[in-house]
Amino acid sequence: MPSTSYSRLTSPRFIKLCVANWLLHLYVFSMPALLDAGYRQSGAGHAPTGWAVLAFALGMVLPGPLGAWLMEQHWRKGVFLRAMLLLGLLPTWGYANLPLPVWGIVLHGLQGVAFGIAQTALGTTLVNDLLPSNQRSQGDVRYAWAGRLGIPMGLVCGLLLANFVPLPAAFWWTLLPCAASFLLVAQTEIPVKAPVKVPLFTLDRFFWPGSWRLSLTLFAAPWLLGRLAGTESCGLFPCCAMVAGTLTAFLLQRLLCRSFSPTLSVSLCYIFLLPALLWTSLGGEVQLLAGSFLIGLGVSEVSSRHLSCWVKQAEHCQRGTAQSTYMLSWRISFALGFAASASQAFSLGLPDIILCLISLLVAFTLKGFSK
Repeated sequence: MPSTSYSRLTSPRFIKLCVANWLLHLYVFSMPALLDAGYRQSGAGHAPTGWAVLAFALGMVLPGPLGAWLMEQHWRKGVFLRAMLLLGLLPTWGYANLPLPVWGIVLHGLQGVAFGIAQTALGTTLVNDLLPSNQRSQGDVRYAWAGRLGIPMGLVCGLLLANFVPLPAAFWWTLLPCAASFLLVAQTEIPVKAPVKVPLFTLDRFFWPGSWRLSLTLFAAPWLLGRLAGTESCGLFPCCAMVAGTLTAFLLQRLLCRSFSPTLSVSLCYIFLLPALLWTSLGGEVQLLAGSFLIGLGVSEVSSRHLSCWVKQAEHCQRGTAQSTYMLSWRISFALGFAASASQAFSLGLPDIILCLISLLVAFTLKGFSK
């Protein structure tokens, strides 16, 4: 007989929530390519796409202090479902009908607010409500991997829609994964938890101050992914190479997760990311594909190791808060890298290498990171 904790991690309800997270990331990360196509059609150029992505990341932060109160004072699944309606319907109508140079950044920022609430409800609350205490750390990692796989796949979907579907219709087509995520969670039975009295504004389920060093060691990885995704040369095939790298990282971790300590694994990945940066900066097609593959692999492995350490180092009652902090740190780093590339503030090269080296050095000085 399988243990209760094992059956919970492989239960249809938990798998449905993981698939819902994958679909949610698929939807959100398809947006930059469509926004970019809209900005180009209007003559605004590539730079506003970076500001829209940055507005999304900042929007995620705004509802954070209210997260714990929302989860305790309202029906938790209902909070997620309402956030999904706000995430999908109103912005999509705006993208399809309003002039993007004026409204694109505002609407994507609104989607960031809704995404932040949805992730607080789904990732830090509903998923953990399904799992016994001794399997929540492992469940958080699996849940995060589902979303991570959706990131490069979303970029690919956005590029396919932007290239082969008229733009207003393409925005409506992106609602398919959003609606599927909504329906999966809506028909999943979640145990109802007794509410706990919390203040209106609190850092609980939002931000864990003790993780700032982990944020430093993580920063360079999503920054590099954003730098690559934000360049004008990052088309369909480089994004497909990132998908292949992400899938390879997933398989390698499943096979070799016990063979390397987190410090060694993160260090090796950052070392591999250095030639990837050089290859992508050379401009050749083969070098760009090889660099994109290595960036997809290295960033996914670094991100996965960090989430595991984040959750394990937090106190029992802070695991949801640690996961939220990780998510915010990752998304803000990605958005800053994307905006730096989209605005052409500086080309791929020395500044990115310096950031990799800083994150690498901090990883070696963080004592708890190797646990």
